[in-house]
Amino acid sequence: MKRTATAAALLCFIAGFSAPSFASDPCKVVLCMAGKAMGSGGGRECKSAERDFFNIVKKNKNGFLPSHTADARKSLLVQCKGADPKTISNIIQKFGSIKI
Repeated sequence: MKRTATAAALLCFIAGFSAPSFASDPCKVVLCMAGKAMGSGGGRECKSAERDFFNIVKKNKNGFLPSHTADARKSLLVQCKGADPKTISNIIQKFGSIKI
C-alpha cells in the first residue's frame, strides 16, 4: 500500500511539472517581438513566434508569477546569439511580465 501511495504521489508530481518549451527559432521570436515592441506587428508570419513567447508562463499554487515569467521569457530570447541585449531588454520591459 505504501508503494502504491508513493507511486501515485510521484505520478501526480510529474504530471504537474511542466518543462519549458521554447520556440524552435529564438531569433524569429526576437525579431517579431522587437517589431511588436516598436508598435508594428509582423503579421501572419509572427503569430507563431508571438504565441511561443506569450505561452511561456510561470505560476505556482497562488497564481501567476510575473518576475519568473519575465526571466523565463528572457532566457528564450538570449538564445539568439545575434540579438542586441538592448533590444531584448526593451522586449522584456514591455512584454516580459504581462499575462495574455
